[in-house]
Amino acid sequence: MSKYKMEWGGRQMAGEDAAQLQEAGLRATRPRLAVIEALRAMHGHHTADEVHAHLIRNDVALPRTSVYNSLTALADAGLVLRADVGRGATVYESRTAWHHHFVCRRCGQVSDVSCLADAKPCLSPVDDVGQVDEAQVVFRGTCRRCLDEEAAHDERGTRGRDTR
Repeated sequence: MSKYKMEWGGRQMAGEDAAQLQEAGLRATRPRLAVIEALRAMHGHHTADEVHAHLIRNDVALPRTSVYNSLTALADAGLVLRADVGRGATVYESRTAWHHHFVCRRCGQVSDVSCLADAKPCLSPVDDVGQVDEAQVVFRGTCRRCLDEEAAHDERGTRGRDTR
C-alpha cells in the first residue's frame, strides 16, 4: 500500500477494505484501495476527477483511467454509491446505505435524503418493465443554507427602508 494510509475510528482500514473487496469478488488492488480511502477521507459526493485530484494532492500517482475503472467496479459491487444527480458528472460516495439525493439549484450542493425503505429499489414502477434492482430519486430545489441566506439578505434590505 502507498504512503496514503488513513486512520478511521482509530483502526487501519486497509485490511478491512481488502476483505470487503474480496468478499465482493474483486481483487484488492492498489487503485481500488486508494479510491475507497480517498472517498472516505473526502466525505460527501465527488466526481471521479475530484477523487483523482485528491489522490494526486496526497502523492498517490494513479492514472485517471484507473480511478474511473475502480469507481465503476466498486459501485457495481455495492462498495461505494454512485448517483446520477443530473447535469455534470456522476458523483460517488463512500456511504453504502441506500438513499436518495437533494440537489440545490442555486449552489449545486448535493445532500443525502433517507429512503423510506432504506434498501434498493425503494420504488417500483407501475408497468411491468422487468426486474428493477435500483431506483434513484433526485429532489431538486433550494437548500436550507441558501434559503437562510436569502432570508437574511431580505431582512437586511427591509430594515434599511422607510416603510411609512
